[in-house]
Amino acid sequence: MQPYPALLHQAKWLKTNKRDNMFYYDSGACGGAAKPPVILIHGLGDEADSWRRLIPLLNGACQTLAPDLPGFGRSKAGGIITINRHIKAIVSLLEMIGPAALAGNSLGGMIAQAVAAEKPSLVTALILIDGGAPLAAAGGALSLMSKALPFYGPYWYRWFRANHDAAYHSLFGYYHNLAGLPEDDRAFLRNRVIERVESAEQEKAYFATIRSMIWYTMTKTAFLTKALADYKGAVSLVWGENDAILPPKTAEIIRSIRKDAPFTLIPNAGHLPQQENPAAVADAVVAATASPREEHA
Repeated sequence: MQPYPALLHQAKWLKTNKRDNMFYYDSGACGGAAKPPVILIHGLGDEADSWRRLIPLLNGACQTLAPDLPGFGRSKAGGIITINRHIKAIVSLLEMIGPAALAGNSLGGMIAQAVAAEKPSLVTALILIDGGAPLAAAGGALSLMSKALPFYGPYWYRWFRANHDAAYHSLFGYYHNLAGLPEDDRAFLRNRVIERVESAEQEKAYFATIRSMIWYTMTKTAFLTKALADYKGAVSLVWGENDAILPPKTAEIIRSIRKDAPFTLIPNAGHLPQQENPAAVADAVVAATASPREEHA
């Protein structure tokens, strides 16, 4: 899997341990910028290229890093992939660059929260984009449980290898209007989803992460809920107005915990607003990092 062409000059690697070699984009330090860096964390089955339309809009405002989580995209990971492995990968970036804001989409939101819970001094702000915890009871999350079944999940995944058109159409539910994206962007997404379903490594990471996520939410939701309530930095919620995976009303669970968190609805966007309306998401990210260390009431 090749880096997104327009971001090739930002491509880097970080050896996080003996087994893992993490790919990430790094825009580099912004001269004179007062804002902390922002780490963008993708969701399940995605990779750093999910942020391809957002990263250029943040250039000049802050240093932006976007990793492939272990086993996804170009990141190499031996052994069993777990949520804790994903958490440690983000911590490795933070230890390298210092305190930063974390912006996580979908599952990436929960990972961002977990990092903030474990390393609060390294996280200057949390930006949850169509994701976070506790959302385990939401319909979109429950639908993943069937894919954890040992026979159904792999059969479903591998079926797309014989039907690339179906693989591409499986993306439609994550967008408000996938057909409305530029033609070259749609071609990129088609090629990328085919690369994913054809990859045994991506398949392994996908199902291992689902199984780990189910266990993690069962055992850690209370911990994440308390940590979110106690977190001293700013928390912001950014949601696609037309998200069919986790509709905006599911964010009320998190909003009840952090009543101080601004809630930004992104128009004309589904579960991946950073792709459909990146300008609005960029504005929300910049606003969210304006005063990252103000304590909530």
